[in-house]
Amino acid sequence: MLLEMCAFRVLQTTFGSSIYVTGVLLALVMIALSLGYFLGGRLSQRNASLEFLLGIVALAAAYVWVTGGLLSEPLLDFSFGLRKVFTSGLMGHVLPPAVATLLLYMPPMLALSHVSPFLIRVLATHSRGVGATAGNLMAVSNVGSIAGTLLPSFVLIPLLGVSTTLGIFIGSLLVIVAGGFLLVRRRVPATALAGVLLAVAVATPLARDAWAARAPEPRPIFESESLYGNVRIFRSQDADGDEKLEFMPSRDYVHSTVYPGRPLKDQFTTAYANVGLARGAKRYLILGTALGGVVSAILEANPQARITAVEIDPLVMDLAQRYLPAMRSSQVQRVVEDARLFLREDTQEYDYIVVDIFSGEQIPAHCVSQEFFSLALARLAPDGVLQMNTNLWDFHITTGLEEPEPFVPVRHIHSALLRAGFASLFQSDFFEHGHLYAFRQPTTHAEVRRTLARAALDAAVEPHLRGSYGMTALALVPIPDEVRALRPFTDQWLPEHLLHLKDNFELYLRALARARELPAWKTDVEAAGGTQLRLISARHYAEVGASGAPSYGGYRAYMKGAGGESYCQEVLAWVRQAPADTMFVELARYLHTRVIRDCDRVFGPGAKDVPDARTAEGAFRLYVTAALLVDDSQGAKAVPALSELLQAQVSL
Repeated sequence: MLLEMCAFRVLQTTFGSSIYVTGVLLALVMIALSLGYFLGGRLSQRNASLEFLLGIVALAAAYVWVTGGLLSEPLLDFSFGLRKVFTSGLMGHVLPPAVATLLLYMPPMLALSHVSPFLIRVLATHSRGVGATAGNLMAVSNVGSIAGTLLPSFVLIPLLGVSTTLGIFIGSLLVIVAGGFLLVRRRVPATALAGVLLAVAVATPLARDAWAARAPEPRPIFESESLYGNVRIFRSQDADGDEKLEFMPSRDYVHSTVYPGRPLKDQFTTAYANVGLARGAKRYLILGTALGGVVSAILEANPQARITAVEIDPLVMDLAQRYLPAMRSSQVQRVVEDARLFLREDTQEYDYIVVDIFSGEQIPAHCVSQEFFSLALARLAPDGVLQMNTNLWDFHITTGLEEPEPFVPVRHIHSALLRAGFASLFQSDFFEHGHLYAFRQPTTHAEVRRTLARAALDAAVEPHLRGSYGMTALALVPIPDEVRALRPFTDQWLPEHLLHLKDNFELYLRALARARELPAWKTDVEAAGGTQLRLISARHYAEVGASGAPSYGGYRAYMKGAGGESYCQEVLAWVRQAPADTMFVELARYLHTRVIRDCDRVFGPGAKDVPDARTAEGAFRLYVTAALLVDDSQGAKAVPALSELLQAQVSL
């Protein structure tokens, strides 16, 4: 059980804590135990000597040392890398943790499960009955299982970490084996095992340090295990010389970036709070505080704001207070608790709620259902707003010919929010992360844009915040009420593997490639020529899907070639005849930020060009200039272009 609890922690911190990861581990462990019991019973009939059993236990300890102590990181890196082979669907979330379990835990589980049948066989020959012997042994074994569950769960792993816990496990097994050999008067094996135990103690940290030394720069300024995973913090300087902290609680994914000296500079983080700040919200609830970037941004813009910061991981809360002064402010109420449990018990009312909750790289299932959103709605003021980072974007680029149409998980979140009682819903995919803004009261798209635009044009506002206001005003799109007809995510129905980052990109590419082969493609898509931005993008994504590499890598290769050049030129031709009143909404829906970056050489104004925001092409070129700056967290430098755009394009 101790080994299984360590396995739970390792798989959780590597692959997330979804029901699929847990199911894989439990199923494979039970398979290993069943096979081990079967083989142990057969082998005990052939060789019931204690020396043979001790040898099996010693081999199990050696295997755990080699895989869990010396090779754990390379083996986990290998298993984690398999996600790139299965980037879509359930298999991408089942096979990588299954491989890790097979490599790290199944062999020792299989070996250790030989113990019970061997001991029953040995003890039954010296007892009054097999039944009594088996019952006594199972009772003692169960007591050991209880200790093996409680000790690592509440003492060893929380206080010492997985590596030390495995070291205790290995050392205990080797001590037992050495004692067993002494009992049967085999001193040489016992002495050898003592030497092995010493070698384990010396070699394991050396091997771990050697593997860590291979890691690329930068090295973390803080790294530790917490109750909920591995936590790393990196410090660096950006191109402007500003200090930047990156918070990384998953294996290869930075969850947040914070500028301690310029809290509003990171445009991704500032986008969480900008609608609340523009509307003059005073009471904020942050669910998923992480390193405190959103808290710092809010207090920088409004020092009088009252903030309740909720974070489930006590270590992360402590780190936030250590590295960000704003987290120590008297304006901040710090709560260490699960977000949903907090909403159930809290009685306060908030003007603005931020939901930024992730376990690994996906939203925990219990924090993305209709029931969760109902709890959040109950805590909102009558004119309150809920903002959510879903890390799931809506590509929008379909033609109606796709069969089956790609599953779009964020749309089921839309349905859950609307069914929970939110009246109006908007989304920004500018950062390709599916930022949602759910309003308790009916609110029009024009109202939200006007509020953000006025704040962006206010010279008294901090420049980076002005950049965030302006870009969100242009990138925000309304979510139609019709999506409530979709099946909402609920506590009873929630396919967790589809909440994992943006794995539906490949599904889009493949679906478009299949649709491209239909006769209706020529009449419905190609016949439209360059008159619809949605269909222009769909045609080029279909080309990527049919290229033999329907993946992000295939997209990158396509955009570097003739296909990408054609895509950029077609978009620019569409812009020149696009209606001014809908151009920015269509750009926000159908032209992803990655395309803007890849087409900079075509979209960006030349050295002699002076874009005129009153013309479609001029406005577009200003938008490209601003978008690239905001995407690089240079919001202050984007303010002139955004100001010109907003004054010309938004009714104030």
